Amino acid sequence: MRLDLHIHTTLGSACSSMSPDEMMKSALEADLDGVCITEHNRIWKPEQADGLSQKYGIAVFRGIEITTTGGDILVFGLDEEPQGMMTPHQLRQRVDEAQAVAIAAHPFRGFLLFGFGMLQMSVDDAKDNPTFSQVHGLEICNSKVTDEENEFARTVAEMMGLIKLGGSDAHDIDGVGSCVTVFDSVIRSDNDLARAILTGKFSLERCK
Repeated sequence: MRLDLHIHTTLGSACSSMSPDEMMKSALEADLDGVCITEHNRIWKPEQADGLSQKYGIAVFRGIEITTTGGDILVFGLDEEPQGMMTPHQLRQRVDEAQAVAIAAHPFRGFLLFGFGMLQMSVDDAKDNPTFSQVHGLEICNSKVTDEENEFARTVAEMMGLIKLGGSDAHDIDGVGSCVTVFDSVIRSDNDLARAILTGKFSLERCK
């Protein structure tokens, strides 16, 4: 099942230029089986996702990208939006209570603007980021960061034994389907999605 797990629309993210209908049309053109909407600090209502899914004939799951004191964290399987700024530790407590899954989004975005050499950052330095001890995995395929930043995230995730997830981070129609997570199983609900991510039984595709 081919899913784009990180997408923003005008319905819940002011930074997006893509309407939900435009997103779905792009998802069909990208031959996706479904999408997961991860608005900034907002979770779609079930009826919104269900209505869009029925209209276009592919799955629509509900996630959220939460701004924490330790960076942006994607959460899958959460039903209620956290209120106020949280630490990664506070968010992890909420995630565990809900049996959800937390993934650090674009964990090294912007680092290569300065260069790892100038920052003198090694993999050992990176893995000491306290946020990484509060998530299940890292996003290692994101179309809004450089290939080098994605590869560095992969290396850190592998060293730490964390889940390696992908999603386009699309804010416009051109980005949809650029980073795809391909699951071995059929996923039917938000909770199914969280469980499938935790199994690690999927592969990643960079399509654009």
